[in-house]
Amino acid sequence: MPRRRSTRALTSGLRALLPDLRRRPSRKPKAAPARKPARQAAAGTWVTGSHIGPAGGRSYDVYVPAGLRRRSAAPLVVLLHGCGQTPAEFADATRFTAAADRSGFLLVVPHQQTRHHPQRCWRWYEAAHQRRGAGEPAVIAGIVAQVAADEIRWRVDQRRVYVAGISAGGAMALTVAAAYPDVFAAVGAHSAPAYRSSSGPAQALAAMGARTEVPAPLPGATALPPAIVVQGRADSVVRPQNGDRVADQWLAHRAVAPGDDPVVRSRSDTGNTTDGRTYQVLRWYTARGRKVLEYWSVDRLAHAWSGGRKNGSFSDPAGPRATTLMWAFFRLHALDRRAGRRLAPAAGA
Repeated sequence: MPRRRSTRALTSGLRALLPDLRRRPSRKPKAAPARKPARQAAAGTWVTGSHIGPAGGRSYDVYVPAGLRRRSAAPLVVLLHGCGQTPAEFADATRFTAAADRSGFLLVVPHQQTRHHPQRCWRWYEAAHQRRGAGEPAVIAGIVAQVAADEIRWRVDQRRVYVAGISAGGAMALTVAAAYPDVFAAVGAHSAPAYRSSSGPAQALAAMGARTEVPAPLPGATALPPAIVVQGRADSVVRPQNGDRVADQWLAHRAVAPGDDPVVRSRSDTGNTTDGRTYQVLRWYTARGRKVLEYWSVDRLAHAWSGGRKNGSFSDPAGPRATTLMWAFFRLHALDRRAGRRLAPAAGA
């Protein structure tokens, strides 16, 4: 565990700036019950669990979508909430439960509680929580392994496990995907600083402000899992330049990874939502035509989930809908565990 003075050094600055400390994008959302606000509205069922491993333990919830057949192997999406949010607030605000009901995938929502961090932040900014086999990445990977081992209540398609999050949760999603590319087939980061852009509490705010160096890939680094990035241009908490930094870092890792299908082309599009909001989307493809990186930069979006539930926690109902975008991207990607490589998506992806 980090020393107490490190926690105080971080939280003294975070009260004014960190993404999820009571600052809402446009209107104050109605308060949610402390633990499970979304569950009565969801069509599926929630199951509570807990994991304890060498790196520590966490409680978590599994959402089983309506109509899921127990004998059918289902994809799994891990959701990592932001600071100051409860896991259920995040699941509700993003409408991921509705997406799971429509598309038949499981959700796993780990709990970062106040005993782990005073504001429930994932510790993406500390070097001790940025590598395989240690800290919070190991705990999250352990939760995935535990859920996948339960073949009585559901079956997990272990080739199709994904992770997504916002802000501190988005940064930890990037971290855990980088640490476990053999577990996660793709990652979604919303309003998040780049992987390893901070190595200690004193750098956290600077990283969110895009004022730190993004480290070059380590010698022998592997390619990061396919990624979809969503960033608001009006975000004053995690600055808009962070989206560029995450995409550039992903491409840098891909360039040095040995034996991977190289990225050879990109495509840029602009558009408008029905709400009158404009966006730019950049997509990168490999020589085999696989879409492996997608970056959405959204006009007039502050620090909130794009296209989320009205009055939700850190949620902006104006589109584009990040949840829909992420699932559409995730479903293109899977791991080939026998060959130790990623499966190509369906034709036309």
